[in-house]
Amino acid sequence: MLLGGFLLIVGRLYYLQIILGPELKRKAHVQRQQHNLLVHRGAITDRHGLPLAIDTTRYDIYVHPKLIKAGVAEASEILARITRQPSEKVYKLMNSGYPVITLSRHMEREMVDEIQALNWPGVDIVPRPFRHYPEGQLAAHLLGYVNMDTKGQGGIEQKEESLLKDTGAMSTPQLDGHGRSILVKEANNADWGISPPLGRHVELTIDNYLQHLAEKELAAMCRHSSALKGTALFADPTNGEILAWANYPPYDPNRYHKYALETTKNWSMVDVYQPGSTFKILTVCSGLETGVIKNSTTFYDGGSLTVGNRTIRNHDGGHGSIDLLHLFIHSSNIASAQIAMMMPPKVFHEMLQKFGVGQPTGIDLPGESHGLLLNHKFWKPLDAATTGFGQGAIAVTPLQLMAAVGAVANSGVWMQPHLIRRIYDPRTGVTEKWTEPVKREVISPAVAHHVAGLLADNIAMGTQIAGKVPGYRVAGKTGTAQKVSASGRGYLAGQTIASFVGFLPANNPQLVGIVVVDSPQTDGRWGNTVAGPVFNAIAMEAARYLGIPPTGETGKESVEKTLLKDPLKALNRKMAPTAEAPSVKYAAEAQAHLQREQEQHR
Repeated sequence: MLLGGFLLIVGRLYYLQIILGPELKRKAHVQRQQHNLLVHRGAITDRHGLPLAIDTTRYDIYVHPKLIKAGVAEASEILARITRQPSEKVYKLMNSGYPVITLSRHMEREMVDEIQALNWPGVDIVPRPFRHYPEGQLAAHLLGYVNMDTKGQGGIEQKEESLLKDTGAMSTPQLDGHGRSILVKEANNADWGISPPLGRHVELTIDNYLQHLAEKELAAMCRHSSALKGTALFADPTNGEILAWANYPPYDPNRYHKYALETTKNWSMVDVYQPGSTFKILTVCSGLETGVIKNSTTFYDGGSLTVGNRTIRNHDGGHGSIDLLHLFIHSSNIASAQIAMMMPPKVFHEMLQKFGVGQPTGIDLPGESHGLLLNHKFWKPLDAATTGFGQGAIAVTPLQLMAAVGAVANSGVWMQPHLIRRIYDPRTGVTEKWTEPVKREVISPAVAHHVAGLLADNIAMGTQIAGKVPGYRVAGKTGTAQKVSASGRGYLAGQTIASFVGFLPANNPQLVGIVVVDSPQTDGRWGNTVAGPVFNAIAMEAARYLGIPPTGETGKESVEKTLLKDPLKALNRKMAPTAEAPSVKYAAEAQAHLQREQEQHR
């Protein structure tokens, strides 16, 4: 009997240790890792490595009231003092009748040390990863935020959720049943694996300084004009890298729960609008590329044009016989409509598709809109005509339009805009992935260069503020678009979307940008007076910061020759006003608005 029992025990031990040993060891290893496993997300930085989003360790405090040996009143007073809460609130929690209460979340180490020093039973301290955005509101719409469940919401946080949490082959901490680290030397690892594992780091194309600049200037103008929203987006047209992308109104991802979804979404890649006159750039390019017009083609602009049973008009009457340059200078709807109707609908539709209209750019952010490009089979003559000047069968996002005009700046080659520069291992710094943007030829270099010249002459010869950047020849176009009603039928009276899109230097573009302000209430609601000063201020400082050589006299000969033939334009050019940076001009207003916003979201 004894021998049989002994053999049974030996057999059982053999089975557990030899047969099941490897599997039990694996399960124990997994259990030690999964219990309260603390994993830090990788950092998100700007292009120079400056942190925009980082993980730290914070602590959640749970209390078992019945296990606290001190009196409820005394314990409530002490815990309230340490956690900086009203003692009445803590006392009420302690007497709520729940076996476990959540005393505080996201506590810093100093407070936790005080609680640990009490050495009270019945107090659980649980470490949690805590996402922190050291620059506050900066680039919030690009970064997104991390919610209470440590899940990325919006922006890079959501798009690269798996990579930011991917620790790869990095060792993970071994934990006991209470979540405490166990010193276990791994045979295939040189370290003890005590520190929380860290996910991959994401380096953005954004430049911290330029992002600050863009947000400052955009916010100053939007606050001054009581605008509904706005965006300022600047990129390198030669490679698609976005250097600054500001959105208004801003929000603080550290306190995301205090803001409405309408504020936290990146509207400039989600919401669409009909761009108006800035779209004439694509119409002229399409006409030249398809051969329906030539560089020397002229148009008769009588101020109105009847298409079917509808009449379209310019905002300022007729201009007689005009060429392509004066189409841009006068922002002629009539000439733009004529070009659009010269092209068969299918041909114009295909050209707009090449420019990226009606399809996502592929930006490395979640939720991008396709925009709108109605199938050419359903176009009526009026649709073609109005599409020619940025209404009709199209609607775009500011991101799409910037990328399209970027193709004109880049000798006809469309470059996919992108925010992620590289992804790398934080332990070694070794780059695991560089972003390789998609590119395609949209128009010939000859067409691109000619239109760039026309847009530059348009700025140089015009009386507008927009595009007047001292020392640089800027190519660009203003837009003051009617705002479509919420129902999608008709336009809102007295409401506009003011914009300017351009690039510099015109003869060797290194910076392309777009500024869009939705529903401004001041400065005539014009693209020139609302969006123009924002573009100028950002472009001027960005050019200096990036070391882009001033244009000097290069490329001005065609302008000077034209001015000699047109004395009125020469006079207008001399009289053209210069714009003061919105952040300077409206400094007092901006400060007052900022204080009110901070009080509102405390």
